[in-house]
Amino acid sequence: MLSAKLRRNPGRIRAIVYAVLVHAAVIGLAVIGFRWSMAPSTEPVVQAVVVPEQAARKPEAADNRRAQEEEEARKKAEAEKRRQAELKKKQEEEQAQQRLITERRKKEVAEKEKQKRAAELERKNEAKRRQKLTEQSLQEQLAAEEKQRTDVARAARAATVVDKYKALIRQRVSRSWNRPVGVAKGLKCVVRVRLTPAGEVLSADVVGRSGNEIFDRSVENAVFKAAPLPLPEDPTLFDNFREIEFLFSPEE
Repeated sequence: MLSAKLRRNPGRIRAIVYAVLVHAAVIGLAVIGFRWSMAPSTEPVVQAVVVPEQAARKPEAADNRRAQEEEEARKKAEAEKRRQAELKKKQEEEQAQQRLITERRKKEVAEKEKQKRAAELERKNEAKRRQKLTEQSLQEQLAAEEKQRTDVARAARAATVVDKYKALIRQRVSRSWNRPVGVAKGLKCVVRVRLTPAGEVLSADVVGRSGNEIFDRSVENAVFKAAPLPLPEDPTLFDNFREIEFLFSPEE
């Protein structure tokens, strides 16, 4: 019945076989050890110490933990280093951006100040220009008024001088005129005379006749006879005497 049970359970058979073999090996080792201990030995005996498997594994586990902790610390240090580097880079970028903003604002302020100074300078220049124009216009106006007064005064003096010398010419002609025989008194005529700057007579023509041919011819002859006729010393007044007309009336 035992053999039948063993056939039904092969694993148990193997276990029994292993047990027998182990016991045989132990007995063999004991015999060999006994014989070896009985023989004389010239070498020191090394006492073997059996180290439990669990105790042998503790240093290895500690080394593994230490290595793992060191690796984690290294990774954390590298991560912190990267974080610090990124933070520094970000700060430097922000500082650079802030510097750009500051420089741009400075340039804008400087440009506004420049434009303001330019506008102020332009305003002052324009004010000076207007003032200069006003002063120039005033000076021109004053000069024009002065010229007008001078011209009026000169014209008045010239007219006075012209009238004076025309009267002198009439007097000179009157003194040079002799009444023709048989010519009645009270006759008048208008005579036109052309003169040279020296007072010489170029021509003398009665343009406003008296009605008496003899009287008119006698007046023309008297004009030539009175030459040279008196003229003002100012040569600018000669144009007033280049050709003159006057009324000849011997009784006036």
